[in-house]
Amino acid sequence: MIKKYFKLDYGDKNFCRLYLPYKDAKDIPVIIYCHGWTKPIHGGGRIIGGAPKAVRDLAIKNGMAFLSFDQFGEYRTWGDNRYFTHARWGEGVNNVYDYIINNKISKNGLIGCFGISSGTTAAFRMEQKYNKLAFNISVATAISNNIINPGGPRQFYIDNKKLLDSGGLVKYCGKKISKLFFEDDDKNLCIENMQKVKCPTLFLQGSLDNNRRKQDALDGYNILKQNGIYTEYFLVEGGGYGLEQKANV
Repeated sequence: MIKKYFKLDYGDKNFCRLYLPYKDAKDIPVIIYCHGWTKPIHGGGRIIGGAPKAVRDLAIKNGMAFLSFDQFGEYRTWGDNRYFTHARWGEGVNNVYDYIINNKISKNGLIGCFGISSGTTAAFRMEQKYNKLAFNISVATAISNNIINPGGPRQFYIDNKKLLDSGGLVKYCGKKISKLFFEDDDKNLCIENMQKVKCPTLFLQGSLDNNRRKQDALDGYNILKQNGIYTEYFLVEGGGYGLEQKANV
């Protein structure tokens, strides 16, 4: 396995880790790993174990490349979370996609995503805007307004409207964020734009994950199926939030 670490020289200058099955690999299938919101110790897209490592190793074994990267505001990609939105994360996915194309590592029709939690939000946002993905694998799916708590970002914004409207910041899931985040999520919820998804999609859902993510996965699956998009839903018995316990599935 060949490893390359680098930063993009455009967009948010995301820090990336590219894993190739052999030196100078060209025009091969690529999986882009989209991480969710992380604590500093987890380090954005670092591959330290669990399902991401298992998928990476399986990709390399089968002659595919695997690219992980740190999103805006995460680990080795600098970012002021006052300007964090899921739209921005969707652009991050698109930027690493373009890097893969521009460097002839792969080509259109061979590049897909493997996302966990809010990484699934970023992957779906990218697909809904650009329709570039060859496939999308969604774990701990987060596409509705109830991904964090009942009422989700919309209710949280209402509860903190005065502070946010005055330019203040609120702590939401460990991040101090601004009104920009809530406005973006309110206007562009993935589940309300699933008709824009055109790529085959696999929903992998751990049975031990919370009911909100379970419902998001089922809803996403049913909507895409109704829209005539090839999709599969697989419940992983004994699997948790990120399928940590069932990484070899």
